[in-house]
Amino acid sequence: MPDIELEKIDTILKSINSAIKGKKLYPAGHPAIAAPMAKAYQVISELLKTNNKIFIGMVKGVIVFEETPLMDAEKNLGELIHQMNQREIEGIIFEKGLMQKEFFGFIDILSGDDALKGKELQNTLAAKNILHISVKSISKRNILEAYNDAVNVVKDTMNQIRMGKIPQSKEIIRVTDEITELVLTNRSAMMGLTMIKNYDNYLFNHSVNVSILAISLAQHMNYNKSDLHIVGIAALLHDVGKTGVAEDIIRKPAGLSGEEWETLKQHPVLGSKIIEKMDDIAKLVGRLIYEHHIRYDHSGYPRTESPLHPLSLIITIADAYDALTTLRVYQKPHHPVESIKVMNSLSGKHFDPNTLKAFISMVGFYPIGTVVRLSTNDIGIVTKANPGNSLRPMVKVVFGGDGKQMDKPYEMDLSAGDSAPTIVAPIDPLTKGLDMSTLFEEESKNITAQEA
Repeated sequence: MPDIELEKIDTILKSINSAIKGKKLYPAGHPAIAAPMAKAYQVISELLKTNNKIFIGMVKGVIVFEETPLMDAEKNLGELIHQMNQREIEGIIFEKGLMQKEFFGFIDILSGDDALKGKELQNTLAAKNILHISVKSISKRNILEAYNDAVNVVKDTMNQIRMGKIPQSKEIIRVTDEITELVLTNRSAMMGLTMIKNYDNYLFNHSVNVSILAISLAQHMNYNKSDLHIVGIAALLHDVGKTGVAEDIIRKPAGLSGEEWETLKQHPVLGSKIIEKMDDIAKLVGRLIYEHHIRYDHSGYPRTESPLHPLSLIITIADAYDALTTLRVYQKPHHPVESIKVMNSLSGKHFDPNTLKAFISMVGFYPIGTVVRLSTNDIGIVTKANPGNSLRPMVKVVFGGDGKQMDKPYEMDLSAGDSAPTIVAPIDPLTKGLDMSTLFEEESKNITAQEA
């Protein structure tokens, strides 16, 4: 999307704010209402000639126009912010084809006495034939529910493919948008969810985990929001080609025969072909899926000498990390620290050195989910990396120095001064009977999507 001039953003937001304010002070048709509404509509219409959608959102009390946060906007946009908060609106989307009467009708509803919220607000827009404006309501469900929703969408999508259908893209786009927003607002909590490992639903959980990790890494590398969306969809669907591979091959505990291995190696090609048939999915997604098993040195599969897309390099790393840290039919799970060491040993071969360096910088020396012994003999689980000092992350203490499990685990910031404990060594969670999936599931139940 082309960059939008701040002057135009300012005109739109201030005009909407003035119109809402004027509705409460003046009778209908008064110039103090009509003039700002007409001005806002004029600028939005101009932008929609070159953009399919225009998004105005609220993130933790800050107005965001497309990808631009307006930190001091509350000084001049009090009425707009108040109405969005009162109606629990997280975002307003104006779409190409917007008519003036739709825009004016929306302002009437937004400034009305009826504090419509959520589906009721959206239904009212539809009832009044306002079809090119939609609202995104603030989600109050916990992030585990959002995660499980994404798992179910991947599962349904793959089931549709197995039945010979071309899956609809709407739900894939929806859950990717939600994952992206949650990563942008609370990356640590979302990365904690990737420690949820479900052996029976491995393919679906793995797809969501890879999407979270890929979006997180793309954000860490300062990619724009549209790239985060594309890499998120591609990561979510990177293994859809496995629907064309027999289950007994995918789940086979022993080594694959030559013929079976050649069959499995076809899944990136199959996946990219499936994506080509789906509506509303960017063509780039198919390329990223095609390339996700091609290594940095161009070994891997399928064979190609063409340059790899930078976003493919991100998915390759996210895919490898989640696979290494997960119990598989043919391998025991690697400890997060061990996984980073394994991947680092393959820098310049399997993985692009710069992308891998960014990934290691993001997850830290002790990645989220690492169980560590502290200098106090306490045992904790890393819950958040510390960008300033990766050796001193945030941990949740689960065993005291006496070896007894805590009734109430508590957070400890190891970067809080020289007197804070240090990490002595990572330990295997199984030695303490810790089920990381259960721990992070319970933790995520206490974090709502709204809080994230």
